[in-house]
Amino acid sequence: MDHSVKPVPRVGAVIQARMGSTRLPGKSLLPLPLPSGPTVLAHVINRARCTKGISAVVVATTTLSQDDVLAAAAAEAGAVVFRGSEHDVLDRFCSAAVAFELDVVVRLTADNPAVDPHYVGLAVAHHLANGLDYTLTAGLPLGTNTEVINRTALATAAAQAQQHEEREHVTPYLRRHPELFRSATFTLALPEKVSQLRLTLDFPSDYALLQTLFTSLPLNFSLLQLEGLLRQYPWLPAINSHNQQVSP
Repeated sequence: MDHSVKPVPRVGAVIQARMGSTRLPGKSLLPLPLPSGPTVLAHVINRARCTKGISAVVVATTTLSQDDVLAAAAAEAGAVVFRGSEHDVLDRFCSAAVAFELDVVVRLTADNPAVDPHYVGLAVAHHLANGLDYTLTAGLPLGTNTEVINRTALATAAAQAQQHEEREHVTPYLRRHPELFRSATFTLALPEKVSQLRLTLDFPSDYALLQTLFTSLPLNFSLLQLEGLLRQYPWLPAINSHNQQVSP
């Protein structure tokens, strides 16, 4: 037996979710498409489950009673559930990784239903092949980029991060301390008209665009399939392009 062979890291998607959105309350449980499609959260879970290299899908929500319905919906959609701090999301992620014995975490959020399993899988493969602690993708539409993080890096950040935004937004500490972590930006190429789309869900107009996409294309559509739809309906980006993203 060759004892020099390293064990394969256990990679899991951890989906950040809560009901308490001020701009669009309960957005993660909205149907997509209307009137009776899967929930936004179910789409994220299903796409994570379809990603090559991911062996566990965890929905990390809070211990608040208002998130009981979200935890139940996550379990019904096939995810396991971890419940932790409402505001210390960094600790929630780190604790979820420990609870489910994840060596590597793919960070997703429950308001991004168009995340593409193909590109998430490429990011995981790049992360593992290059022995990185933290990988951030770039070049994809807003709401479809992802982060891949080693549990050891999460644990370091959880032990040392002091600022509120570092704990609420999970990864700022890793980006601010390149001397501590092996980090890389993994840039992926898409047609410009696709890469400039806004595919996250914060406002009613975001929901309107996603409704159009999920009505016009198969439920498991890829980002590349959007190119043909944009050729046919070049005005689609105008539905929500005026929305401003708040960056951590």
